Amino acid sequence: MILLDVPFSEKDAAKSLGARWNPSEKKWYIPENLQEDTSAFQKWLPGLDTSDNSISDEQGLPQANTQQNGKQVGIPLSSLMNQVQQAIRGGIPGAVWVVAEVANLNERRGHLYLELAETQDSGQQLANCRAMIWQSTAGRLLEKFTSQTGSEMAIGQKLLLLVEPTFHEKFGFSLVIQDIDPSFTLGELEAKVQAIRQQLIDEKLYDLNKQYSLPNDFFRLAVIAPPEAAGLGDFRADADLLSDAGLCEFKYFYSAFQGDKVEFEMSAAIAAFQAIHASIPFDALIIIRGGGAKLDLQPLNNYILAKALAEVKIPVMTGIGHERDLTLLDEISAAKFDTPSKVIWAVANAIFSAGQNAQGHWHYIVQASQLHIQKQKQIVGDFNTSIVENSQKSIQKEQLLLGPIFTKIEHLSQRIVQEHKSHLKQLNETVQLQTQSQLNIKKEQLNQLYKVVCEQPSRILTVAKSQLKQSIGFVLSSGPKTQLNRGFAMITNSKNLPITSVKDFAKQDQVSIKFKDGSINASPIQNTTTLISNDRNENE
Repeated sequence: MILLDVPFSEKDAAKSLGARWNPSEKKWYIPENLQEDTSAFQKWLPGLDTSDNSISDEQGLPQANTQQNGKQVGIPLSSLMNQVQQAIRGGIPGAVWVVAEVANLNERRGHLYLELAETQDSGQQLANCRAMIWQSTAGRLLEKFTSQTGSEMAIGQKLLLLVEPTFHEKFGFSLVIQDIDPSFTLGELEAKVQAIRQQLIDEKLYDLNKQYSLPNDFFRLAVIAPPEAAGLGDFRADADLLSDAGLCEFKYFYSAFQGDKVEFEMSAAIAAFQAIHASIPFDALIIIRGGGAKLDLQPLNNYILAKALAEVKIPVMTGIGHERDLTLLDEISAAKFDTPSKVIWAVANAIFSAGQNAQGHWHYIVQASQLHIQKQKQIVGDFNTSIVENSQKSIQKEQLLLGPIFTKIEHLSQRIVQEHKSHLKQLNETVQLQTQSQLNIKKEQLNQLYKVVCEQPSRILTVAKSQLKQSIGFVLSSGPKTQLNRGFAMITNSKNLPITSVKDFAKQDQVSIKFKDGSINASPIQNTTTLISNDRNENE
């Protein structure tokens, strides 16, 4: 059992750290389950009296005054550590509020062990220290922090802590955390958010996306969400129904929404969305997350992401899953909703409303068209009746006007007919006289031609007969007998055919020479060739 020297005024603090009261000793003590690390109780641990163990030299430096085997030795290390502990207690008698950042965090046996740090904006570390929250107070402090901040304590958070410096001769220097101010953490985060918000306002980006109003109907939507998130599942339960019905198309892009990768992954998702939107435009961009602690939302309070979404040329709709707290993405969006389910409900409601409006407009058009058709039929009927009546009146009126004109035309027609009849009669008489004269002339000419026709053939036949007799006499006078009478002779072969050439004559064995008073037979001689040649020469 480790007894403690706890003043009455500090008994509540010792009790809160886990110390127990020993009635028999009438002292507080450290239970066995906390004896592994007694640094929290160092201020009440009994110290060693070292007033007679050391002296100072002339220069004020401590001198060893303990001898062992005739040699001087130093004080025990525990005595020195105890003096350090007493010095810290005297210099910082109570707890102080400290601002530090959580560099590391571990839990062991219900105790919470932290590593606190202070760093410059450049990232250079200025201070580092161990700290702990004992099991007896850890539950109460963590519950208080979580309930007010909406998130559990985590590495990287800047905290305002009520700490008591302690020094243990075995475990060294550390800080015992007695209280945490959650409002400081929220204020620190809000200051960062406010700085980003003001920068967006100064650059005229804060309200840039709000100029795009939500369309009355949705046909194609882009969605950025964390993969496999519960909120995405709730969203898709209704979105898939709209997609399957062919009412709206959804294109999904995935990104982390908490942690160190939020900025990189969401920037990549926005860039992918912009690339597709340039070729096939979307109606709106939806950002959904689906619940989470308040501090988990801090990665969404990012200038680069807010700027990228503010510059999107279509309305941005957010449903990050929180009702009371907004992120910068909610603030710069054209429309914000508490949950992903409310986003898809708004989309579905717009589609259904547009459908109902279209159906209502269609019914209105049908009814208006029917009324218009009925009205036009009535107008056409009235026009038809009016046209018939006016036509009849016009016909009667024109008939009255045409009566005198018809009578006048009839009289004029009769007079013109009479005039033309008289003229035609005169022309007929003239034609008959001229025709009769021409007929008489033609008759006379025909009589003369008839006489010529009757007399001319007889004369032609007489002349032809005379010519024929002359031709026959000429033919008869040109025959062989006539030629023989004229003194010519005719040589024939054995067949009584005339020989007309010397060559045929030379081929004959015997020929007959005919004269007008008779004929003689003769045979060609051997010098026929000579005779033929002589005859040719003579003929030539």
